[in-house]
Amino acid sequence: MFEQLDFSRFHNKNTHERDQFCRELISELSKSGWVRLVNHGVPPESIDRAFEMSREFFELPLDQKLKSPHPPTAHPHRGFSPVGLENISSVSNYRSSAIQPLLRDMKVYLLIGYISTVFQYLASPGLHDGFRDTMNSFFTFCYEAELMILDAISIGLGLPIHSLRELHGAQTNELRLTHYPEVDRADFANATRIAAHTDFGTITLLFQDNVGGLGKRYYLPNVGIELTFKEMEQPPGSGVFVPADNAGLHECIVNVGDCLQIWTGLHSARHRVHLAKRESQGDMVPERFSIAYFAKPDRAALLRPLLDSLDKPTQKLLTANEFQHMRIEGTYA
Repeated sequence: MFEQLDFSRFHNKNTHERDQFCRELISELSKSGWVRLVNHGVPPESIDRAFEMSREFFELPLDQKLKSPHPPTAHPHRGFSPVGLENISSVSNYRSSAIQPLLRDMKVYLLIGYISTVFQYLASPGLHDGFRDTMNSFFTFCYEAELMILDAISIGLGLPIHSLRELHGAQTNELRLTHYPEVDRADFANATRIAAHTDFGTITLLFQDNVGGLGKRYYLPNVGIELTFKEMEQPPGSGVFVPADNAGLHECIVNVGDCLQIWTGLHSARHRVHLAKRESQGDMVPERFSIAYFAKPDRAALLRPLLDSLDKPTQKLLTANEFQHMRIEGTYA
């Protein structure tokens, strides 16, 4: 269902070929709000190292991880979050008529980011300098890739090339390392990995481990295990979720966030991570890891339509900061 695009085409010296790629990018994003990218600018070795450091962090004893806790409220939106602290189900039905059930998330995560371009990370005793250096480097690669992708989206929409880039100079971005612990399949009766939601920012760069893939349904008959996988709502607003294909660890899944939808009209599709359906119960579902880089607008950026074809708002415009606070508050209620 989802095509894989080679982002190296964006750097083609032939502007006609570059612009053709940008139009294809917009075509894919218009269909589903997602696109699969290779040669996106984040080096494979940087991705590998980030996953290694992520696993090291989550293997620390819980008491050490909790030395750098996410607060029980939405702000500051940084730190280690144990199972149950964040409640994505509370925002599952944002701007949607297809109501989703309230399900508890079975995940833990570590949220880190830049503040005034200085890297902020968690200084848990079990972490060494390699963690800080690895995540700092990975964050920088993601930011550079973000700006190139925003330029490509601008061109594809017929906007001046730096229209979106200029709204993202302050690096108010976030890096989320997520661990899905091993759980009993029976636990999915009233829970899920991540409940259905849209992302709050501009775009998300998502990297997945090879356990279960992204959108591929895996069944291991010798041990009776079926894994969790990522699904997206298709068609938009239908309440029907379908698998989203993925080719492996180094492929980047880019999805449209709420802010980009307001600016451009591209669809910010709902997505979730859930369990493939089977009749039997009681199997243990293996652990998984993912890394998501959330590209966020500058806090003072106004969320107003950038295209003449879009309807103009009839109420007061929100800044990106006001909008982000409004969306995040609900997840820690």
